Amino acid sequence: MCGIAGSINCKLTADELNAIKHRGPDHQELVEFDMGSNKIFFGHTRLAIIDLSKNGNQPMFSKCGNYGIIFNGEVYNHLELRKKLTGVSFNGNSDTETILYYLKEFGIDSVKDFNGIFALAFVDKVSEKVFLVRDHFGIKPLYYYSKGKSLIFGSEMKIIKNNPIYEKEIDTEALNTFLSFRYNPAPYTLFKGIKKLEAANYLVYHSSGEITQVNYWQKEQKINFKIDENEAIAEYQFLLEQAVKRQLLSDVPVGLLLSGGLDSAVIGKIMSENISTPIQTFTVGFQGKGNFNELDDARNTSEFIGSKHNEIFMDQQQYMDYFHKSFFHTEEPIAEPTIPALYYVSNLASKHVKVVLSGQGADEPMAGYKRYRGEKLLSDYSSILSLLPISLTRALFPTNSAIERGVYSSQFKNELDRFIGIYTLFTPDLKRELYQQNIAPLIDTSQRKHFEHHYLRTDPNADSLSKMLYLDTRGLLPDNLLIFNDKMTMANSIENRVPYLDVDLINFIESLPIHLKLRGKVGKYIHRKASEKWVPNSIIDRKKRGFETPVGEWFKEELSGTLIDLINSNTSFSKQYFNVAAINKMIDLHTRKKRDYRRNLFMILSLELWYKNFYLA
Repeated sequence: MCGIAGSINCKLTADELNAIKHRGPDHQELVEFDMGSNKIFFGHTRLAIIDLSKNGNQPMFSKCGNYGIIFNGEVYNHLELRKKLTGVSFNGNSDTETILYYLKEFGIDSVKDFNGIFALAFVDKVSEKVFLVRDHFGIKPLYYYSKGKSLIFGSEMKIIKNNPIYEKEIDTEALNTFLSFRYNPAPYTLFKGIKKLEAANYLVYHSSGEITQVNYWQKEQKINFKIDENEAIAEYQFLLEQAVKRQLLSDVPVGLLLSGGLDSAVIGKIMSENISTPIQTFTVGFQGKGNFNELDDARNTSEFIGSKHNEIFMDQQQYMDYFHKSFFHTEEPIAEPTIPALYYVSNLASKHVKVVLSGQGADEPMAGYKRYRGEKLLSDYSSILSLLPISLTRALFPTNSAIERGVYSSQFKNELDRFIGIYTLFTPDLKRELYQQNIAPLIDTSQRKHFEHHYLRTDPNADSLSKMLYLDTRGLLPDNLLIFNDKMTMANSIENRVPYLDVDLINFIESLPIHLKLRGKVGKYIHRKASEKWVPNSIIDRKKRGFETPVGEWFKEELSGTLIDLINSNTSFSKQYFNVAAINKMIDLHTRKKRDYRRNLFMILSLELWYKNFYLA
């Protein structure tokens, strides 16, 4: 796991590369070379995990000098790929060297053979092309900006933001999308012109300056309605064990981010069965009792799997301190309350290990969230719900935002539009109250373009929930949850691996019919049944919590004052785009428990802190 940065016909300096040194403190290097008439810079900051010798340092070039790579991530099946390269005499044992020669031998489309987490740049001097590639599920981020014949890219936006070629500007269309979904789907960011490369895509820079893009993994959803439950459970158990074993590939110790729930417990148990020494586990909790404190459950799991357990408490002041700091690293105002907690526990983990596994990625493909039960109800009873006026729902359930969103989405007859309605946090009506005139024309902008290309690859015979899970695994995961997981762990120089997003495992999960994912009120059904092989029912039946925080309660107290101070400051983001009086009204209604605006207010707080701590910095 590392940091990459590069440019074409645009100078990149060692000082600029140093801005992402936290991603790779073990070795940094910047090289300059020509590709035809184009001047290229390749930079790399290394976190040494596989082949700790200098043979694993990057940038790395083939012996002939015609091919080069900078690579962030791990390719877990690289030893299998290496067996196909019979004519190559390798210098070392790194996966970087394997994929350099694999791409040289089989071409750029062979990235579809990689099973891992990766963002990379590959230069082919023979064809005079540079390729930028992001992994199948977007676990590793990659940003780029082009202007004329110049291109600059990196693992983090600060590589582009800090370069003289880029002039800062807010993308108001992306702002409108952010307020709908609390994140920006790729390729958009709030920085106008700076793009995120989409998951399972590669970008091609041609020697002429032309830029093209290819989706290298156009996997269509195909449900196997005939599979037997016992057969499915056995196959799931085999593939999950295979995924965890693959991701233990490392020349340094591997730990585990342990919540109090099932997903990380299962990973921990499989890890403990395949590592000869006790694994290190890490948990964060908050003072007091409630859904946000899972320290007791994590301790019990640690005892069961025999790990060496490390835990840390976080109070409100620490939460806010880390929340402020986090935006330098997230670089996007992702409105997820778990971010400071992950930042904090990653700091703890970094004192012990360089690599952690985590349970991220199990909920989206296997219907683990409550909202998926809601979608099942919506699809079954949408004709009845659509008859309910939103104003009536608001009066009956004033503090239940989930029900309100459900009724709002039921107004749409088209299935994809209904999905978008479920995802929407700031509805058009709320935006009309919030927006100033300068961005008001954006309110009715369609958001279909962010999801339609994925929706068109869903199985036409599948139920609506199966389609939603397919969309979420390709939208919500890569551009929201996985981005901040990467940024927060790499801010502390540790690699976060996610076994539940193993390509082979996801290919199988996505072929399963919905009754093996959601059974009545039980989400992740097949996962729970398969987990009986590894953990007791006392762990399987625990209430899902997963790094929750008490931020909703805090907003009814001190956090509302923090937000009021921010939106009323002379340099606030809100004063440029929003009606501050509308925000004050939302704060008042929320603190008096008349409405549930927790998520909406957290989004505005995130915007303000991002603007202050990253955009203006």
